[in-house]
Amino acid sequence: MSRPTNTAVTAAGTARAAAEAIRTLNHLTFRPDARAEWEMPGDVYSVIGALAELAERLPQTLHQAGELLEALHASGRLRHDSGDGGQLAADVAAFGIKTREAAGTAGRLADGLRHAHNALARIGHREVER
Repeated sequence: MSRPTNTAVTAAGTARAAAEAIRTLNHLTFRPDARAEWEMPGDVYSVIGALAELAERLPQTLHQAGELLEALHASGRLRHDSGDGGQLAADVAAFGIKTREAAGTAGRLADGLRHAHNALARIGHREVER
């Protein structure tokens, strides 16, 4: 008898899939490869554009993670391994600070990638004459 499969999309599962996609991208871009569509300036343009979109979307997720943790804390639904409520509050606050910093860093990454993408827009491939 086969077990039913869980096809629900989850936040953690989606984040893991995104991380795995970047790992795969790292392998595909290791060297020029026509099968990976990684050999022409247009290929680089497409990848950099997609990475800029990815980076632009990270701040929203980070903000929402901070909101969830703060709401759980405000409702009394969190505990700390140490049992210390003061340490819990400090760690929740630190999480919020660090996710806001990470969101800012992701925004700067997105800006840099957009500038790189724009610079690539004027670059094309030229056949070498033999």
